[in-house]
Amino acid sequence: MVSLSRIITTSLCSVLLCSCAKTGLDQIGADALAATGYIDATQAQGILSAGRKVAASQEKLTAEQEYYLGRAVSAKLLSTYPPKLDGAKTKYLNEIGMTLVSVSDDPETFGGYHFAVIDSPTINAMSAPGGFVYLSSGFVKVLPDEDALAAVLAHEIAHVARRDGANAVSNATLFSALSEASAQGASIAAGRMGAPEVSVLTDALSDSVTGVTEKLLTKGFDRSQEYRADLYAAQLLQKAGYDPSALVRVLKILEAETSKDSGGWFATHPAPADRIEELQDEFSFGAVAVEPGARRARFGKVFGR
Repeated sequence: MVSLSRIITTSLCSVLLCSCAKTGLDQIGADALAATGYIDATQAQGILSAGRKVAASQEKLTAEQEYYLGRAVSAKLLSTYPPKLDGAKTKYLNEIGMTLVSVSDDPETFGGYHFAVIDSPTINAMSAPGGFVYLSSGFVKVLPDEDALAAVLAHEIAHVARRDGANAVSNATLFSALSEASAQGASIAAGRMGAPEVSVLTDALSDSVTGVTEKLLTKGFDRSQEYRADLYAAQLLQKAGYDPSALVRVLKILEAETSKDSGGWFATHPAPADRIEELQDEFSFGAVAVEPGARRARFGKVFGR
């Protein structure tokens, strides 16, 4: 049996060794681990592979990786909630989105930004890495004007520009591995870890998109990320010529809708009242702007309001 301290030492060594890029050095590392007599050659290779993935999970995703990951997340989302294929609405949504994106800190992504309405009565909005932004049809129904719509898009653009989703993803394999290791608590507490436990840990580190997608769609970002996205959104609205107080109006609408719906947006975001208080502490709104008539007219034309 292998003691816990020896496994920890072995694993730490593997993480250090796995930083070597050359295959020959990897093999030397595996041979060295196997030579301890605590694990066999196959397990040594598995631990080194797991170590490489732990190290990689601490690195930032490239723009290209973010894009393809965002596509994978989008495919999973759209398989459950199909897009509302209305050309006029999609065009209008993308025009507003791109107006906001143009004044953001990240106006270009590897595959470009994409905005769409998905068919779901639940009030929700979400963004996937790489610039994929989605609003539910249920959310669109409660928005009164273009500035409010822009406020929702600005919040999701903030998550993309700040790479909240990408940052969560880049560490996902490590979190998954730790969860699986916890499931092996009895063996670890007893001071032993054999082939089954090593196999589980290695498999956990290989887990990726499914767990990450579930986190993004059902658990949401943490409170501080949501607060920062609100502040970023208010600044973005102001830069683009929209009324930043529209974000507060949206949050008040959501506060009124809370009693009617406990899923979607309400399950993944802090309470609207808390967000309003935080935002008003951080951002100077000034006088409420009057929405231009042209804006009201085009919103009414597209959504029949």
